[in-house]
Amino acid sequence: MMRKQLWTMVLAALLLFFLCACGGEGAQKEPELDLDAMAETLRTCGYFSDVMERVDSISVSEMLLLSEDRTEAAPEDLVDSRYYGVTTGVTANQFILLEGTDAEAAERLEQALRTYAEDQKSGFDLYFPEQAARFEDPVLVRQGKYVLFAIGEDKEPLADLCERLIQGETGSPNES
Repeated sequence: MMRKQLWTMVLAALLLFFLCACGGEGAQKEPELDLDAMAETLRTCGYFSDVMERVDSISVSEMLLLSEDRTEAAPEDLVDSRYYGVTTGVTANQFILLEGTDAEAAERLEQALRTYAEDQKSGFDLYFPEQAARFEDPVLVRQGKYVLFAIGEDKEPLADLCERLIQGETGSPNES
């Protein structure tokens, strides 16, 4: 009888150990990012020379061709978005914030953004080659279920800001 109780306790301890070990990394909840705050920080950061206008979320899904076969991403992958671009003048300045349903959806959305950049480059190539060139290497960062795409005036500081924002850091570009 004693041996049976001992085995039961050993098995219970092993089960508890495995449950704790499995729950460590995966049990952490992914941080929720405030897309409005991120958009406001980007809009006012000074890395875009033109006035940025917000485009509605429905247009973002269409703009990224999520309903077409060119990308693996689908409209169902997109939970929320913020897109600001130049509506007057002819510059490539813009930023797009996307929230996917999960990390896998964000990966597909990132690929859709790469396709979008290729399409935009082709559109600018003929008339504004200096703007088209900016689509060759846009700022594109992904963290968890979030993706951030940006093209602005000063790429390196903009990329640093985008990296901080996608990590959940807040504050103006000059704050560290």
